Order: sequence, then structure tokens, then C-alpha cells
Amino acid sequence: MILRELLASHDGVITLGQAESVGLNRSAVQRRVAAGEWRRVGRGVYFVADREVSTRARLRAACWSVGSHAALSGTSAAWWHRLVDEPPTVVTVTARRGRHGGAVTAVTVVHRDLDVVDVVERSDLLMTGVPLTVLDTAAVTGMGVLDSALLRGRVSLEQLLAAHARYPGRRGSKVTGDMLRRAHSGARSEAERLLVGLLRRAAIGGWVANREVCGFPVDIVFDTDRVLVEIDGMAFHSDALAFQHDRTRQNILVANGWTILRFTWADLTQRPQYVVSQIRSALARNR
Repeated sequence: MILRELLASHDGVITLGQAESVGLNRSAVQRRVAAGEWRRVGRGVYFVADREVSTRARLRAACWSVGSHAALSGTSAAWWHRLVDEPPTVVTVTARRGRHGGAVTAVTVVHRDLDVVDVVERSDLLMTGVPLTVLDTAAVTGMGVLDSALLRGRVSLEQLLAAHARYPGRRGSKVTGDMLRRAHSGARSEAERLLVGLLRRAAIGGWVANREVCGFPVDIVFDTDRVLVEIDGMAFHSDALAFQHDRTRQNILVANGWTILRFTWADLTQRPQYVVSQIRSALARNR
């Protein structure tokens, strides 16, 4: 019963040490492998044969194959934390410096000593915490994940800055440092320049930048069509007061007949055509 519950909570994955902790010795484990009940998927790591290998099982097995103190990290930890939707093709695991052990198939091992504050445990699996995970993922996939994590309240700018400072020499540190500097200023001026550039290249006219509407500053105003375009910068909605103020502001603008379009840094940098098409559609509807 204990073994069955352990396997269920571990997505069908078990280590030799865990098996021994519930009363199975090495010979008993080998008998299960020989009988086809379990199959070896890593060094001292096994998977029950009657289950489908889920993404969780794949990540768990990869991490435990690296070592008992290893931690899921990078895009792999980002998937587990639900910071990204797409599961990683190659699993990234962080191990202590000086780790002994060979390469693990389809696993990238990063050798780095993690501060205790940057390691969390989820379902008995060690992984980097959200702040460091966001930084490591942003260094690989771009600013979108950092922008999204801030906007969704998954992490604060202060937490990101602190995590960045703890690992000054890590791979991608310069890239994420630049991102954090933009985030610290709200990325307003740079994002506004990107938006203006998109509008000009798309030959969309009839707008004015940085004007007040109903007493509130607005990024882009299409007066004739009653359309407003707003940029949610990376430090946007950093606290409850700012969030409430924005909702009040938006309600007043809508009540006065304005259509409001909101875009993020990720929208502007990763899917500019989507931004342009949404603006064109809103203008067409209001004519």
C-alpha cells in the first residue's frame, strides 16, 4: 500500500533509495525489473511499466538520474511552475559543483551551487524557485516570460533583482541584467518607441502619443475612432493600490465611450503582427 501510494505521488517514478525506504532491497527491485514490472530509466531510477510516461514523470526521472540533491531548473522548472506552457525537449537540471557522475541522456546539467533561498520542493522534487527560474528561462527564451511573470504577480521585481545579484557570473547574466534594467524603469519609453515604430511601418495614422483622456495619461490615442492603446510594462500592477487605480481608470474610460487595447512587452517584441491586426480591427469596428 505504501509503495503504491509512493509511486502514485511520484508520477510512477521511484529511486532505489526510495524503494529501500519502504522495505524493498536491491534484489527485490531487480526482480521487478526482470519481471517487466519496472524498467530502469536512469542511474538508480525506475519507472513502473504499466503507466504512460507523462511530462512530469520525464522531468522527475531526469532530475533524480542526475542525483538526489539535483534541482530541476531553467525551462524545465518554468514548465513545472506553470510559467510556460510548452514542456522542454531537453531537461535542464542544476547540480552542485564537483558532482560525480556521467552525462544523462537528453539532460543538460548546470553545475552551480544554489543558495538555499533559491531551492524549493514541489511534490518531493527539488527545483529552482520562481525568481531564479524566471531569470534562467528569460536568458534562453527572451523577455516574454519575465514580463508575464511580473504581470501575473508570480514574482516581484525586487525578488528578481535579488536573485540576479546572488549569481553575478551565471550564464545569461548580462542578458537578464539588461532586461531587469528595462523592467526597473517600467520599460515605458522603449516599449512606446516600439509601438510607434509598428504603427508607422504599418502606415496606421490618425493617432497622437502621450495625451490625457478623461484626466488620465494614455500612450496612444485615436481621437476620431475613440480607440486607446495602452502598454502594460514589466513593472505594471506591482501592488494592490496600482491594480485598483488601473481598474478605476479603465472603467471611467470605457464609460466615456473609449475602446481600450492593452499590449505587453512580449506582444510588441514577439508578435508585432498580432498588435497591428488588433489595432486595425478595433479601428474598423469603430468607424
